[in-house]
Amino acid sequence: MGARTGIINAYSDYEDVLRDIRRFTSLSNGSDVLTKALLGNYALLDRGRPLEDLRNSIFLTALSQNSRCPLCERAQVCALDHFLPKNHFPEYSILADNLIPVCERCNRLKGDECDRAGGLLMFHAYFDEFPDEEILFTQIDIDKTVSIRYFLRHSDGIDDFTFKRVEKQFETLGLFDFYQMEAVSELTDQVDLYDETYGSLGDSGLRSTLSALARGAERKGVNHWKAALYRALSRSAEFCSGGYRKLLTAPTTATSGHGR
Repeated sequence: MGARTGIINAYSDYEDVLRDIRRFTSLSNGSDVLTKALLGNYALLDRGRPLEDLRNSIFLTALSQNSRCPLCERAQVCALDHFLPKNHFPEYSILADNLIPVCERCNRLKGDECDRAGGLLMFHAYFDEFPDEEILFTQIDIDKTVSIRYFLRHSDGIDDFTFKRVEKQFETLGLFDFYQMEAVSELTDQVDLYDETYGSLGDSGLRSTLSALARGAERKGVNHWKAALYRALSRSAEFCSGGYRKLLTAPTTATSGHGR
């Protein structure tokens, strides 16, 4: 079988590879010459090269829909990630379905991650749906300041393999710490809103406002980091009854931790 035919077949098999990567080996397996040639194709996406328009169209599509990184849901996209790393599967180095616009941070942290032996892949932005049952939670502790901790909790409606994929994505991308820092910034930015609402409507009014903010964030997904944050804040009697004031007097802290 020639290289051209092999690549066409590999493109046809792409979705099957995603379903069970353990069943497949790379087209270039054992051939350094073919590997080098296939990896060299990626440079064709550079500015002024034959496939520049392909690169531009991928970014334009992402920017027209949502410029936020699909992996962290926060930073703006600026790089192309090879979902199946080109160093493992160079035949997919210029396959549009394998090129995901992401932010610089997620692109760097994901790197060449690819569990070919265990078949445990992260979530593909084009082919996978992140679980729509609540599995991301936020713990709010109030003492001298307001402390925030994100954690995952298994849901009966999600199979173990899918939950392991979620855990892997959070661990690989450092999302617990990342979301905690984003939450610190969010609380700091919104503290005046909390104070004004509590001053005029009391704890029930603040709880209602926080619940509304949670529902708004859930439009991006029930497990969006901001949705998990505001659900937890609305359920915190201490925060809603004035504990938020600790945001005005002391730095908010983000504490690391995982949970199930």
